Amino acid sequence: MDTARRAAISRAHSTTHLLQKTLRIILGDHVEQAGSLVEPDKLRFDFTHFAALSAEEIAQVEAAVNDVILSAQEISCREMPIEQAKALGAMALFGEKYGDTVRVVTMGDYSMELCGGIHMQNTAQAGSFKIVSESSVAAGVRRIEAVCGKGVLEFINALEQDRAAVAGVLKTP
Repeated sequence: MDTARRAAISRAHSTTHLLQKTLRIILGDHVEQAGSLVEPDKLRFDFTHFAALSAEEIAQVEAAVNDVILSAQEISCREMPIEQAKALGAMALFGEKYGDTVRVVTMGDYSMELCGGIHMQNTAQAGSFKIVSESSVAAGVRRIEAVCGKGVLEFINALEQDRAAVAGVLKTP
């Protein structure tokens, strides 16, 4: 596999974990993952919630995820018996069936989940995080689309190009 692509996917995947934990902190413990997609430097996260997020909530989520990224928390992955993982408080995702031994991914003291995916070694490797959109996908299910790492720079550059084009049409700086 392409090393750069794998690193980008691990950034998006680990950032998805940070997003889920942050949503639970800001919106409440009723938030549960309802689906996700991770691609190089972008992610989509579907979650249970009863209302659209306000602009303030979106800003709070972005800031909190970026704070954890910048805090450079160590990410560790270890296998253990499922009962031990539950006793430690590891979060399992949307009712999946697990075997007797599970893999627990811990991001500093911020997040602990059962997961078999690829991850960074440190949250700072995500670079940065930006929510691109928030929408409804079904009754009681919301979707956040976001970028991380180099995807944030690409997003900002695209906005700058759009701003310059509009300024050109309006003949204003």
